[in-house]
Amino acid sequence: MALLVVGFLLTLSTLSAASSPDCKDLVKPFTPEDPSSVFGKWVYVLGAGDPAPYHKAFESMRSSWIDLSNTSDALTVRMRWGDHSFNRCIYGEANATISGITATFRKNLSDHKGQLLQTCSGCLLWTDTFRNRDAIGRFIMQFTRTGQIDPTDVEMFKKQAECLNFPKNLHSYNSTTELCPDEEKTTE
Repeated sequence: MALLVVGFLLTLSTLSAASSPDCKDLVKPFTPEDPSSVFGKWVYVLGAGDPAPYHKAFESMRSSWIDLSNTSDALTVRMRWGDHSFNRCIYGEANATISGITATFRKNLSDHKGQLLQTCSGCLLWTDTFRNRDAIGRFIMQFTRTGQIDPTDVEMFKKQAECLNFPKNLHSYNSTTELCPDEEKTTE
């Protein structure tokens, strides 16, 4: 009987390990077959920063969106954003240069280098490292088209963030703070 129980437990543990993806599978880079599928507006839903001061910086952010579009150069993507931080809307724009699976851009005083990771359908997962003078940090940010995310996708994001050793106390968009208006879209 003990042998039967041990065999059953070994089978069960093998099945659960097989159904649970390991970190190698969870943090694979994402290169879309159709690059235009990432163009358009994305709403921030979850994120983390490292080290602690960069993670704490998320506390001031109430909502955020990005808008990605192509340029005349196939290796450059235009990125615009609207962050509701410090009780006001902060807008910005940068061109990201694509080299293989890596994108580089400058935002404010920081040089960013990162990539998209595979994630849920209708989601965009960005992770990067950045340098601001002598300070070095990193971010992981999950976006969706709607600003809503399925609880199972939240759990997957948590596992991905854990695989990359980000803090476990994730920041999330509360979905009640209004997004900053997209001034470029309202003037068209």
